[in-house]
Amino acid sequence: MSGVSCLNKIWFGMLAMGFLCYAAGQSPSGEGFGNFTQGMLQSCEDAVYFVLGLVGIMGLWSGFMNIARGSGLIHALANRSRSFMKYLFPKEKNEETIMMMLMGFAANIFGAGNSATVFSLQAMRMLDEENGGREEASDEMCMFAAVNMSMLQLVPITVIQIRADAGSAAPEDIILPSVLSGAAATAVSILLCRCCERRAAVRGRGRLSAR
Repeated sequence: MSGVSCLNKIWFGMLAMGFLCYAAGQSPSGEGFGNFTQGMLQSCEDAVYFVLGLVGIMGLWSGFMNIARGSGLIHALANRSRSFMKYLFPKEKNEETIMMMLMGFAANIFGAGNSATVFSLQAMRMLDEENGGREEASDEMCMFAAVNMSMLQLVPITVIQIRADAGSAAPEDIILPSVLSGAAATAVSILLCRCCERRAAVRGRGRLSAR
């Protein structure tokens, strides 16, 4: 609850700052307030259409990944990527958790980041249960969050759709930069997590030796 409360305060501060900045730029007569109200309402309407536009993609990928799981494709993928997952999560033994993480990774790789949220939240819940619900996240939880948020995307479907809706003449031009930046971000995230894990292990051994 403390994390949620902190986020609520951040959002409130951002909204309050936006209103204050707008008020500071207005003339004493208050001209332009009508445009501000109209723009705010138009933004709300655009947000609703944007969300509805993403529902189709989320439904498609959620259905596809559930079919892949029921047909055994995810299980076969888990077996093929066992060495990679063992490197990322050496302490993870629950096959269901590994398959759920792979479903999130697969949706991210193919660009359906919004659909990946469903699987990622489920995987994180399972990792939290294995961690005993402690306030301190486990190494597996930290690694999964870092890799999942920076995951390489081969085809950024959501970004391409947003660019096309915004009137881009070549919305697919984002593919190569997205692949390169995603690969770099994923590699850096894994290295940073490994460095933090090693530092924590060294500190733990230091405390034990001090006792």
